[in-house]
Order: sequence, then structure tokens, then C-alpha cells
Amino acid sequence: MFRPLRIYLSLLPLLLLLFPLAAQDVAVDRDELTSVSDGSITFTNYVGPYEFTNSLDEIRGIGRALGQQIDVGKSSEARIPGKYRVLHIVHPEIPEGFDADVFILDDNAAVDHIHNLRAILAGYLETAYAYTSREAYLVAEFATYYNAVHRGDAALVQERYKDPVFHQLTPEKIGLDTHYSNWAGKTQMLIPLRGASQVLSQKIPLVDTAAIADEDVIEQMRDEEDLGLDSRRELVELQEKELAQDQAVLDEKQEEVEQNTKALEEEIEKIQERKQAGESLTSTEQQEQTKLEEQKAELEEEQAAINEQQAQLDERTEEMLQMRDDIAADENQLLNAEAAPQARTEPQQYDPEPQEQLLPLRPAWFLKVESPGDGVSFGRVVKVNLEGGDILTTSEASAVRGRTMLFLGDQIVVISGKDAPGSRVCLLALDKETLVAAQEGQDDIFAGSSLLLHESSIYAVSFSQGEWRLGKFDASLKRTSLSDVAVEPWTSISFDGSAVLVQGTDASIHHLSASNLREVARLE
Repeated sequence: MFRPLRIYLSLLPLLLLLFPLAAQDVAVDRDELTSVSDGSITFTNYVGPYEFTNSLDEIRGIGRALGQQIDVGKSSEARIPGKYRVLHIVHPEIPEGFDADVFILDDNAAVDHIHNLRAILAGYLETAYAYTSREAYLVAEFATYYNAVHRGDAALVQERYKDPVFHQLTPEKIGLDTHYSNWAGKTQMLIPLRGASQVLSQKIPLVDTAAIADEDVIEQMRDEEDLGLDSRRELVELQEKELAQDQAVLDEKQEEVEQNTKALEEEIEKIQERKQAGESLTSTEQQEQTKLEEQKAELEEEQAAINEQQAQLDERTEEMLQMRDDIAADENQLLNAEAAPQARTEPQQYDPEPQEQLLPLRPAWFLKVESPGDGVSFGRVVKVNLEGGDILTTSEASAVRGRTMLFLGDQIVVISGKDAPGSRVCLLALDKETLVAAQEGQDDIFAGSSLLLHESSIYAVSFSQGEWRLGKFDASLKRTSLSDVAVEPWTSISFDGSAVLVQGTDASIHHLSASNLREVARLE
């Protein structure tokens, strides 16, 4: 018998907006992936020197290559050696908890911007689960927020996911850090998969879009200026489409079971009528009766499974309807706030006396740490007003290394970049007032190098001829001299008149000429 909720579901296709998000034969548990909001998580992306860049299609192709290696019907693994891996973990014999795709960024993963990471994830989802490009990117976006919110939460994973998933994870790597410097080698993102018993349109686990909608998530979204209404509407629209698709499949199964059950009961009834009339059954007829009764028992089991699936579907529908009611209430709240009359103020009288002057600016510059990195921190340069205590400007460059800034005319010179494929570490000059990158050096610099200014020349440890050496640079960041001896990259740099003191790779102290960096003496 149809329940009222099923009647509602039959009308859903008429209610949907034209937003192509739900893939055919794909059921994604969006609530589990959206237990965060755009406003609650802020990702810090790499902004600094690159050796080369990839096109968006090339980046998405990384994910597609991984997706082609996965057999979604069973546990399997995909990898791009040293860079990216996906563990597709499915155990249908375990009834409770999520299966999962574990998306791993290995040590040499070059991705350092959230948009690029989502593009890789989208390429994977598009290929493995037959999403459209738009659908795949949407799921990837939610997946990154979900993993950022649950970063390092081993207890939650153990509670929600199946044991074989949990045992594949390293607690401190679970999820996604919000700072790009903690991605490569430190990331195990979870994409929750729905078990086969919950999937109506296919017999394989799929990305789960029907997990419980967390009330805390909605509260986070309500912290946004627009109460997160756009994202929440989008979620409900997707859920409606998925529910309508699942209901159609379940109704078809129900009809088939009912027809088969009716046919079997008619056959069994005929046999019962013959027995009641005193007729004897042949051995073949008795075997046929036993077979019919076994088939009926199988159909009863199938009907019980359908009833369970219908109950799950009704529960998902109730949750979706509640979300829709909450959205409507918040929409009314916004409309009422916009319609409320503005407070009237008395007209101001003209005051011929001069107004109080604004506090003067007393700027200062500071190198602010955002991530400790691996031995050498990552940060940004900030310009602050010491009079008012406000931050006036923050550099877009997010990979400023070490703890040293050099003030050279109207520029600030820092070390910037990261050691990763496609990136490099070099000298970077920022405009002193705007903190916008003004020029970029062409030489590789040790990320933890001391940075020293002496008589308008910059000294830093530079990589050349396969070794770290002391480099001398002019105000345009062009290298003018290079030491003739290799140095310890962590060496301090000291001046003694016209000489420079550095530590060599042999642990001795080298006395170099400040003009051409040739060795003058060695102190054992």
C-alpha cells in the first residue's frame, strides 16, 4: 500500500528546478558530505612561484586516470605512484556503517589550491561513478568541506565507518587540513559510500547522498550572511531528484513482487482445491508444490527487504521535508528583515567647527606564521597600523618562508615558495605599501636560508651546480656572485668588514670576500 510520502515522491519531478545535479543511477549521500558549510571553513591556497602550470583539463585528467582504475563493484585500488591513491573499500557482508573511498595525497602530490584539488576529485567521481562534470565538481566541493571539518577525528570515523575503512587510516592524516602545506603526505580524505542494501538503482556501493542531515551543520550555514540558503536549496533539490529516482525503482520492484506473488498463490490454490476434492497428487505434482512454496518464501523475503528499503526511503524523505520547512522559515526571516522599516534619525545640524581628525597611520610590517611547515614555516607579510591596531594589508603570497624580511627602498624582500613538483623557492620582492608581488628572482633559494642585506646587496643560500652555495643578489633580485665553496644550507651569514663568514659542508667556517664571494681563508 502506498504511504502519503510516496504520493509526494511521485509528484517530485514536477517540482524540481532545472538544475542538472543528480546523475542517472548514482546515489550520493550528500548529507554526510555536507555536514559543513562554505562559511565555516576557509582554505589557505598556495600563492607563490611556479615553474609551470597545468590546464584545468590536465588537472581533472589526474582524477579521471584514477577513476579508470577502480572497479566500483568490489574493493580495489588506484594510484599514480608517489602522488595520488584511492582505496575503494567495500564490504557488503558488514551491514552497519559506511564503506568508503579513501583519497590519499602522497608525498609528491603537487596540488596546492582547493579548486585544483576539487578538480582532481571531480575527475575521479565523474569517471568512477558516471557523474556529469557539474555534478562531480559539486560533490567534490562538499567532500573537501566535509573532510576539513572532520580533520583528524578518528573517533567519528570509527563510529560511522566500517572497521576495514578505519583500519586503513592514520589518525593524524584523516581528512583535509585547511592549509595547503599540510596536504602532500598528510591527507586521507573520506568519501562515504552507501552499502549495497541501501542502493536501489544499482547493486554496487555508491557515494552516499542520503545520510542524516546534521542539525549542527544547518546552524553553521545559518551563520552565513544569507543563512546558507542557496546551498541548502541546492541540497534539497538534489535529494528530491534522488528520492524520486529511488522511489520509482522501488515501486517497480514492488509491482514485480506483487505480480509474482499473485501468480504463485493462484497456482498453490489450484493444488489445494484438488487436495480438498480428494484427488491424489502425483510425485511430479508434489515436487511442483514444494517448489512453488519455496518460491513463495523467497518472495516473502524479497517483500521484507522492500519494506525495509521503503522505511529508509520514507525516513530520508521526512528529513528532506524538514529541511525544506527550515529553508522556508529562514527565507521568511530574511524577507521580514528586509521589509522592516529603517530607524529614522534626526537631521544633523551643520557644525562649522572642524571635525576631529582621524588617527594618523603608524605602519609596521610583520611576517605572520600560518603553518609550521616541515622545518620552515609558511606565512604572509602583514602591514599593521600601530595607532589603531588594525591590519591594513595582507600579502597575497601565502608561501613566505623563514622569519626574515629585508627592507630595500620601497620594497620588502622575502623568501617565498615551496619545494614540490612544478613549484620553486626563490626571492620575492613585495611592494612596501600594497604588499603586491613586484618582482621574482630566478634562482632557487633554500627555504630556511638566512637572509641578509649588506650595502644594498642581498645574501642568501642558493642552489647551483648541484650544491648549496652562498649567493649575492642586487636590488632587482639578479644574482651577481656565487661562492666558490659549497655551504651548509642552514648556515648563518655574518659580516666582518669586507668579509663574509659562512659554514661549509665540511663543518668548517669559510671566510669569503664580500665583493665576489671567493674564499679568503678557512677556519677549522
